[in-house]
Amino acid sequence: MDSADAVRAQTVSTFLDFVKRLAEISVLLGALLFLVGWSYLYGYYSGFGLSSDDLGLSPYQVLVHCVPVVLGTGFLVTVPIAFAALLVIGYLSKTTWMLREFAFIFSVAIVALFATSRYATALGRDYAVRDSFVSTTRLPYVTLEGPDDGGAGCSFGESNYRLLLRSNGHVFVVLPVDDSVGSSAPNLRVCSFPDSRVQALRIQVGLRER
Repeated sequence: MDSADAVRAQTVSTFLDFVKRLAEISVLLGALLFLVGWSYLYGYYSGFGLSSDDLGLSPYQVLVHCVPVVLGTGFLVTVPIAFAALLVIGYLSKTTWMLREFAFIFSVAIVALFATSRYATALGRDYAVRDSFVSTTRLPYVTLEGPDDGGAGCSFGESNYRLLLRSNGHVFVVLPVDDSVGSSAPNLRVCSFPDSRVQALRIQVGLRER
């Protein structure tokens, strides 16, 4: 094998190694984002008395819900600080052995995953509290039409429902608490309507002034 073939072989090997490492990083990043999205959904829907296990959410829907966490101020501030702290530790130790040590990397990963999951869950609960009150909710108005049986306090005739989720063959709506009344122990009403009973669904979203 001449020098040109050796260079080409080395180039191909380097490229394949780069692709392998990129794939490994992508898998780890995807797993982290999935954990973040799932933790956020758990915190958010548990605030409405719903279990994320029963909502039939797809992996894509879970991944999408990591966006509020990743774009949150706490996440954007904490991650650079943690990365900078690792760099400082490596510099002060005058060696990179600590950063290469498996036990150290594993410990840092576990702590990071736990902290990120706790933060995502807490953020989801905060957003659930926000969406539970009329004055702060960002959920859109929804009007449902169907055979009204008027049972269990959930009827198609209600005009102040807010759309919570449409998944797993059901439409989940919530009637936010009117915080202007000032009740000391308000009750939040969450209703679920099967898609088979919903004949029409109208969503109303407010727009900003031009």
